Amino acid sequence: MMVYFMPYYRSANRLYAFICLIIVSLALVFSQLAHAATSAIHIKSAELIQSDEAYALTADFDISFSPIIEDALNKGVPLTFLVEFQLSSPRRYWFDDEIVTQTQYLTLSYHALSRKYLVNRNNHQQSFASLQQAKEEFSKIKPWAVVDKKLVRKGDAYFAAIKVRLDQTKLPKPLQVEAIGSDDWNIASERYRWTPIFAY
Repeated sequence: MMVYFMPYYRSANRLYAFICLIIVSLALVFSQLAHAATSAIHIKSAELIQSDEAYALTADFDISFSPIIEDALNKGVPLTFLVEFQLSSPRRYWFDDEIVTQTQYLTLSYHALSRKYLVNRNNHQQSFASLQQAKEEFSKIKPWAVVDKKLVRKGDAYFAAIKVRLDQTKLPKPLQVEAIGSDDWNIASERYRWTPIFAY
């Protein structure tokens, strides 16, 4: 009797393994689709470059918008992002010593009459024909003086960090309520950290 049922047992095992494989594959596909449909910021690189009186920050990041965010943008809702930079010095037995903290606002908006996307940085505005072009410009932090040379010493250890996030307080009031607890409107990068070397 055991010999008689053995082929069916093996077939059932193969069928079970096949079904499990399909379920895992579908889960991966849906996970990728869900990730693609959400907004995200990923900082790719950041560094401090020497200028005359200060060290300037440059950075590159990727930014993607969910359909909900893109639709709001195309309906005239401006998106204001806060760039936060911090330089600190490590302490052995206490919290790191904060040397400097700087912030900068970047705003991306759409002008319906001209059908142009606008990038506003430090009160300097640029216009673009497509959202992709605007995002390419928007996702670059151009040399921005953040650290006075007098604040750092050659040879000392420092930690630098940068984060980019949507400032929900700059949204229209009705959207501020909707944004609370919403994954679509919670657009922020991880804090990007590195160890700068100062030659001054």
